[in-house]
Amino acid sequence: MTAPFLKTRTAALGALAVGLALIALLVVAPIAAAFSAQDGEIDDALHQLGVYRAEIASKPALEAELNDLNRKGASVPGVVEGDSTALAQAALQSQIKSVIESSGGSLRSTQNLPVTSQAGFDVIAIQCDLSIPQARLKDLTYAIGAHAPYLFVDEASITAPPADPDTPQVHDVMLDIRWTIHGYRWGRTK
Repeated sequence: MTAPFLKTRTAALGALAVGLALIALLVVAPIAAAFSAQDGEIDDALHQLGVYRAEIASKPALEAELNDLNRKGASVPGVVEGDSTALAQAALQSQIKSVIESSGGSLRSTQNLPVTSQAGFDVIAIQCDLSIPQARLKDLTYAIGAHAPYLFVDEASITAPPADPDTPQVHDVMLDIRWTIHGYRWGRTK
């Protein structure tokens, strides 16, 4: 073999080697990197799938715990009973009317106020207009404070008719009262 032929052959083999190296660098390396990245993504997806399956498997236990908490919350002493907020408001109105009338007063009007939530409980508030003899106000406030379910007076406005200094007091003064009373109802979580 001649030297020019060897040089050509060596140059051709070198060019082939460079071409193969370029193909390996430009084609094979990105393909290998893509497959490697897919393996990592598959591992992450399988891990996430395992986490989701574990969460799904824990659902019955969590639902049982939620039902238990709802049962315990509903049995807290001193809360207003009622399967809905409207029923609880009606029950609270009835109880307030009973307390006022048993203390010698008369309920003129009631108004349900918007229900709010506080620490898992629904706050049921009722605004009342009533009249009661002044001598029985103490009995009424005691009855409200000692009532079960627990009742709380938020705002109170008490007015009495103006006293006439020339007329002796022969009868008990009737007080007009406007107050807001609230109670708590277990706000069942879903």
